[in-house]
Amino acid sequence: MKKLLNVWFACILLFTSLFGNIFAAYADSGGNNFDRLNVLDDLRSIENFDIAQYPFYESDRPEMHVINVVEYCYSYRANEQDNYGLYLYVYNPNGLKIETFNRNNKVQMAVRYNTSPITETSAPTDYEKFTLQFCSRSEEPDYANLFYKFKVIDHKSADGKTVLDRINSNARRYDISGIELVTYGNETATEYPITGAYALNGNLGCYGTFIFTGYAAGYGADRAAESTLNCKVSYLESVQLNVKHTFYRTKTSIQGAGYQNQIDSVYFAVPKRLFETYGKLQRIKAEWYEYKTKDIIVTSNTNFANAARPYLGKDIRNSGLSLGLIQDRKIGQMGMPGITTATWAWNKLDDTYVVPELGYLYYLFETDNIAEYDPYAAVTENGGIAGNELYDYIRSYSASYDTGKLPVKNGTISADLFTADLDESRKVDNENGKIQNGYSYYDFDADVDLQVWQSWKDGDPSFLESSRNFGFWNTLLGRIPEETGREIKPIEIIEQSHLTGTAQEISERLCVNYNDVKALKGFYNDAITVNPDDKTDEEKLVVLFRFATTDYYSANVDIQKRSTVVIGDNDLTKGQVYRAWESVFFDFDIIQLTFNRNGKYTVIPVVSSPVDIVNAVTPPAIIDNSNLPWWAYVLAVLAILVVISLLRLILIQLCNLPNWVYWIVLLAILLTIPLYLTPLTGWIYKLIKKL
Repeated sequence: MKKLLNVWFACILLFTSLFGNIFAAYADSGGNNFDRLNVLDDLRSIENFDIAQYPFYESDRPEMHVINVVEYCYSYRANEQDNYGLYLYVYNPNGLKIETFNRNNKVQMAVRYNTSPITETSAPTDYEKFTLQFCSRSEEPDYANLFYKFKVIDHKSADGKTVLDRINSNARRYDISGIELVTYGNETATEYPITGAYALNGNLGCYGTFIFTGYAAGYGADRAAESTLNCKVSYLESVQLNVKHTFYRTKTSIQGAGYQNQIDSVYFAVPKRLFETYGKLQRIKAEWYEYKTKDIIVTSNTNFANAARPYLGKDIRNSGLSLGLIQDRKIGQMGMPGITTATWAWNKLDDTYVVPELGYLYYLFETDNIAEYDPYAAVTENGGIAGNELYDYIRSYSASYDTGKLPVKNGTISADLFTADLDESRKVDNENGKIQNGYSYYDFDADVDLQVWQSWKDGDPSFLESSRNFGFWNTLLGRIPEETGREIKPIEIIEQSHLTGTAQEISERLCVNYNDVKALKGFYNDAITVNPDDKTDEEKLVVLFRFATTDYYSANVDIQKRSTVVIGDNDLTKGQVYRAWESVFFDFDIIQLTFNRNGKYTVIPVVSSPVDIVNAVTPPAIIDNSNLPWWAYVLAVLAILVVISLLRLILIQLCNLPNWVYWIVLLAILLTIPLYLTPLTGWIYKLIKKL
């Protein structure tokens, strides 16, 4: 085998020597134990291999370089393909420790071309990720972790074919754009281009097209022939993206009280030359894992939090715990005095008609203050929970694994934290991809896949419908936010005009988070500015990619205390807790960009590290104060009576006006009491609570 490797390495060395350094790609044949051969032994068996050309060094950003691509034992005969494999040799100059058995170690390869059979002139039209199987790493003390060897695990793509099924036996072409590796201490993988950056002295570009011709000895048409294996390496254009995330949340949804529309977006910079060369950015393909959280409970009541925390992940029903949660509790409903109704409860403490009752609590957060959602305030200002805090909670949760683990983060996240499925309205399954609970992928078209949402007002609800959803007083007082739905493009190129005006105006114009506007403006300015001292810097356009419109839910609920009193509100504590749920996206990864110039489509593979997207939890847009304690209403009525007495004193005794003026003013006050009784009651309640 050593002699064979030397021959083919010499062929590739002749090609790459034109660039001044070694970037070897060679073909191999032999027995069936290639997986077990140590990477350093493989390299040392090659004549002219000089380990001095691969030193350790530090760099501003982590580096990995694929220095060898090996096709092993290919045969066009189906019964002789058991030993076939594709291997990648990785040079790790920073000495980073790779999590070798992490299922998120992957390579991105082309799986579809514009011609069949696939030839040297074919153009890739679709890319996918393939899992990498760890084979070996250099372990000698002086070279520990300097080299790694991985095998590409083949799989069936959307066309029902594997790579082995698809390749042309006379010219096996592999277009490889990037490799994703997880290193210890990182939550997600980092993607590195299959680049000539090391071998080509830092020049731009990716050398990722590998075409193998010929056969190893014994695997060709003439079994007695010597090996004719050869490999040609050529340029594959790709684009590296630095992906940032933002989200936008409305205050209402056409679905009713508690629901809000959530728009998730990412933005990134693309070299302007790609637009000039290939035309309009027509499509963006991405993949991710999508899940919907179960109820997230946020409370400002420390006593409740302390009492409930020991029961996280446990069935609380019939436990004897004297505290519970209840939503939309109404007393004496359905003509049955003493019987309460509600829409939701956890650990219900009376004969409440509830659909459904939550037997388990999985999320619990404490906050100092809970006030109505303000999209233009800091997340934690009104009782929200920052996205990174929720993400850390999900990653560290270990109370239960009754429904198993998610197939993300190497199987470390409990599936108990998420619902069994997404909303039906969210699901998609067509020729462009599949959006579902779990692994999803989709090729978004700029002209077709518009993001659409509707707010409550768009349904033209009647007063009765609004009252049923948001309450009589909220409807009468006009407290339901006035919003209209929108239809927005999934792909938008940011221009200077988009970033003019106040942060609030920019947020509403682009549907991005108010708190992210400053970062977006800075990112844009950096993209359009070219550093004259950096030869690799170039002018870029910023792309805003809106990839998901989902339902967010947030509603205030009550803390219920066990009491012998059947009718009355003395067993409720109002305004100190809310429940919420949202969609989250793990390992969101952009795969490719498709450009369109007058009907000619060009697919450019993307090198970008996957990101986890977990948004902030925010309080309800409307916090209903209609069930305040009885004494707050009594005090409010007394306050009104005092006002009436003072009015009589002022109008009749001090101003000496006739009685009919007083009675007209008094009648006006009585007729408008519903407009200010509840706000006045809430104000009195809050004032006394502070005292």
